[in-house]
Amino acid sequence: MRCSPSIKAMASAPPLESSTLVGHPPPPSYEEALGSNPQYQPMPYAPAPDMKTSVPPYPAQAYNPIYPPPAAQQGQPVTSPVVSVQTVYVQPGLMFGSVPVQAHCPVCSQNVITRLEHTSGALAWLSCAGLAIFGCIYGCCLIPFCVDSLKDVIHHCPNCSSVLGVHKRI
Repeated sequence: MRCSPSIKAMASAPPLESSTLVGHPPPPSYEEALGSNPQYQPMPYAPAPDMKTSVPPYPAQAYNPIYPPPAAQQGQPVTSPVVSVQTVYVQPGLMFGSVPVQAHCPVCSQNVITRLEHTSGALAWLSCAGLAIFGCIYGCCLIPFCVDSLKDVIHHCPNCSSVLGVHKRI
């Protein structure tokens, strides 16, 4: 069976693309829209404003400065405000432990090696309670209050006795 050349050409041709929807008429051209329909008439240019009778777009306002003028311009002497400066020393990596450390005292502004004070903390009390539960009631439960390695440590400045840091066991 042989096909004619015109049938082969029709079978290989791409489909016809249309920009309109099926069943709807195509939109009018630019010339048709301007010429036949008064709805699409171009807008006339706006007249130039008359400079003699023009009104400013907003009313003029009086100048009100945000900040009052300096006292010297008003005839008064200029006084500078008193400014207090507080220096804060941040000591990164300073860990208060069970041994003295070198630290900067913010009260007396000296670099010092801390003085230690051992106080009974949570670990000493829990150790005492644990010993009492296991039968060490006759004075052995008080041993944790005599051992410095079970107590909390408070670091003081040796010059002014201010507290620089605390090391809690628990």
